[in-house]
Amino acid sequence: MDKLIVPVYLNQIIVFDLIAMLQGGISTVTSVNQSSNLHHDESQKASAQFGLNSAFSTLLKIDFSANKKTTNNNSQGKATSEERIHTPASLFYQLRNILVDKNVLKTIQENSHPQPGDFIEFEAILSKNPIIEALDNFSQLIELALKFEVNSSNVNKQKSAKPSELSIIKKQLDDLNTSLKISKTIDLTATLPNNFCKAVITCNTDYLSDPNMSNLADGKFFILAKVTRTVENDSESISLIRNTAISKMPKHILDQLKLALNNLSLSEGFVIPEVSWDIDGPVIQVIPVAIYA
Repeated sequence: MDKLIVPVYLNQIIVFDLIAMLQGGISTVTSVNQSSNLHHDESQKASAQFGLNSAFSTLLKIDFSANKKTTNNNSQGKATSEERIHTPASLFYQLRNILVDKNVLKTIQENSHPQPGDFIEFEAILSKNPIIEALDNFSQLIELALKFEVNSSNVNKQKSAKPSELSIIKKQLDDLNTSLKISKTIDLTATLPNNFCKAVITCNTDYLSDPNMSNLADGKFFILAKVTRTVENDSESISLIRNTAISKMPKHILDQLKLALNNLSLSEGFVIPEVSWDIDGPVIQVIPVAIYA
């Protein structure tokens, strides 16, 4: 890889673990010594603090303050010593190059058949979990509608004191949305090149550069990930509510809830994509190592 990358999602634990597995340990600091007669490079482990994600900071701490550069002059010549510290992104850059060199990383193209366990890389436009996106949109639109709701002057106090129908609907939608976001994982969806397959990308929210995903949704990014499941035809699907309490509901109740949400969109005039609990095959499910531009 020659181009510089900008990660918007980087699972630092996976990056450090894979580097350590492939190299028999992890080098986070490179010591460089130079003189007029000698150029010597060596690597050693770091030991202080660096601005890593909180989920990883207890395992390894590196400190940019450890950066140092010294120059010694004597009668025999000039010697320079400096330490260069890797960041999580620079280590991922190295990791990707290693996977490419070892022919471990597969590039997804039309008619490719990724299997569970494969490391793959593909470029795609990402979208939020369509269920969460629909509920977020419903809630925001209803909140906007409530601000413009005008109470008639001839409505008695007892009636006006009651919450409006829209307010009740909004609370129900917010409660449903909250139950979907309890877990620290969130699904993104994407269509792979040439529309031959879809992907469900299960992210850990701790490693998002923006928890609101405003810089990620609907953007075109490269995804490097490990495949965990493949569904090759439309007779099967991957559930978007599999890790939530809602998934425990009987199917007929889920069908009624989906119908109610879709009818709400039509009856209130909201332009919201149709709600669906599943992504039908062909589809793959992956754990992303990094999402980057």
